[in-house]
Amino acid sequence: MSHVLKRLALVLLLFVSVYAPAFALVAWLHPSVKLTIPLIIAVSVCMAAICVALLANQSKGIREFGLARSPFSYVIAATIAGALIGVVFAYVAALFPAHAPLDLSTLRPWMIVVYFVIAAPIQEELIFRGLLQGVIARGVSSQTFSAAHFPVFFTATLFGIIHLDSGIVVATEAVLLGLIAGELRRMSASLIPAILFHALLNAASALWPLA
Repeated sequence: MSHVLKRLALVLLLFVSVYAPAFALVAWLHPSVKLTIPLIIAVSVCMAAICVALLANQSKGIREFGLARSPFSYVIAATIAGALIGVVFAYVAALFPAHAPLDLSTLRPWMIVVYFVIAAPIQEELIFRGLLQGVIARGVSSQTFSAAHFPVFFTATLFGIIHLDSGIVVATEAVLLGLIAGELRRMSASLIPAILFHALLNAASALWPLA
């Protein structure tokens, strides 16, 4: 148990290490929203990449963190699940509008697509399902069902918590997204299906107002 707690403490430290420099830089520069979002994404991705490089196992390398090719069957599964669940999430979001922590009204349509449909899924999946889930899985035995799925549940819960500032509906959807993306990453041993699933959910939410 103490070993698991130490591993979770490491994960929380990594989480802070990845995001703190980005938010500190934003607090120092006070950029516009148009620059704040890509700045946070770029800095946190760089920090996550550094952490992955430092923690990569000599035998498995970066594949341990999901940076590997995926079986095509999981890509298909992620596409179908993302399209179907994305519509449901977008419909729920339309019924219960969220309070965005940033004013996104100044963003152009192409920025919404680049930032939230392309960049954010890559960033968040690299951090949560790649780095954090990978570190937890390294220190937890997968011999039982609960142990095998614990890294998925923990990172999904953490992913939901950081979305609480957008409301309970968004946070709940974030947990569900994290659970499915985490399972896709666990079963495929790749981040590609998780990123695709996440991108389709974000795309549905972004395009729903235009439907």
